[in-house]
Amino acid sequence: MEQNTIAIIWDFDKTLIPGYMQEPIFKRYNIDAKSFWDEVNALPAAYEKDGIRVNKDTIYLNHMITCVNQGIFNGLNKEILNELGKELKFYSGIPEIF
Repeated sequence: MEQNTIAIIWDFDKTLIPGYMQEPIFKRYNIDAKSFWDEVNALPAAYEKDGIRVNKDTIYLNHMITCVNQGIFNGLNKEILNELGKELKFYSGIPEIF
């Protein structure tokens, strides 16, 4: 019998949890969230000056990789992300609703 694969894509932050999914990373590495997001929000304009267009919704992922490469998120890897993900507290009824 053939089985279909179904994916559910959902906005996560402040929809499924009360905060932002990056908060445990910031806490672990002692990063000020406002400063991080200020840097991220300034990136599109900085890149635009060089004629480079970036996606404003996902540029934070590139910035996180930069922070790993610069040692700001020293050692951040899949195992640490799994560990930190366990700290996220879902709203009541999530993930059971899925």
